Amino acid sequence: MREYLHAAQVRGRRAAASGAVSRQVPALAEVAAARFAMAVATVDGAEAHIGESGVGFSIQSLSKLFALCALLRHEPDAWSAVGWGPSDAGYGSVADLEHNQWRPRNPFVNSGALVVTDRLLMHSGDAVGATVELLGGRTPGTLGGSAAVASDPRVAQSETATDHRNSAIAHVLAEHGRLINPIDLLLPQYFAQCAITASVRTLARAALFLADRDGGRAVLDPETVRRVNAVLLMSGMYGAAGDIAYRIGLPAKSGIGGGVLAVMPGRGTVCVWSPPLDSAGNSAGGVAAIEEFARCAGWSVF
Repeated sequence: MREYLHAAQVRGRRAAASGAVSRQVPALAEVAAARFAMAVATVDGAEAHIGESGVGFSIQSLSKLFALCALLRHEPDAWSAVGWGPSDAGYGSVADLEHNQWRPRNPFVNSGALVVTDRLLMHSGDAVGATVELLGGRTPGTLGGSAAVASDPRVAQSETATDHRNSAIAHVLAEHGRLINPIDLLLPQYFAQCAITASVRTLARAALFLADRDGGRAVLDPETVRRVNAVLLMSGMYGAAGDIAYRIGLPAKSGIGGGVLAVMPGRGTVCVWSPPLDSAGNSAGGVAAIEEFARCAGWSVF
């Protein structure tokens, strides 16, 4: 597996040169473009990694996947509130809400993610804590030399000060009865959730339950896992989901912090951190590295 990672790193670093680090959140704009990390974890217990694999980075929208799974543990039928279909609109679209009768298209666009966090907050009393716990951050001895999983208050404050669009989306959702909690309770939780820091090694391990068909890592029941992976394939990479399905053939999720996480059911998971983003808002190096690894390893759901 090491040779696959080396080949993936070479291709990923080359592709990263065509991207640009996100300036959407001021704190993220400070991250060096040259940083790179990659980790693979398999359902039979094997692990391999390369680059800065133990260094924590801002997982941003990767947190939406783990928040969704944390919610589904409490509320298996939450799909009716958060949606599950693809969207050809941007992940921050307000117009798409209107076109869909004010119901989010899926849990990975921002409107759906806000509803997920809102409902998780209702069930757990601490949506950030529930998400961190699913990432292994409250289980001693699971991090294996990786950075601790925690929300970075500096990044959360940076998002709070500048992210007016998510505030607007929350108000629209509240106006149409889609939220349970007051907005002034929800938004701090949402921004803190997006500001969670974790390493690629931690993320690859934490997501293994999505690849484990035997149910040995029973975070969710098998039927729910299949549904989560299906929605990841359709919607996890937003407008680029079709391109990713064609090029890579794996359910995947991205974040503007430069992380990409992909799942091969029955085999394992792979996570890459490379900050420069492509025109679709996904990690340019991350997508290229996972594409190369999947080609070498023969990973595809098709």
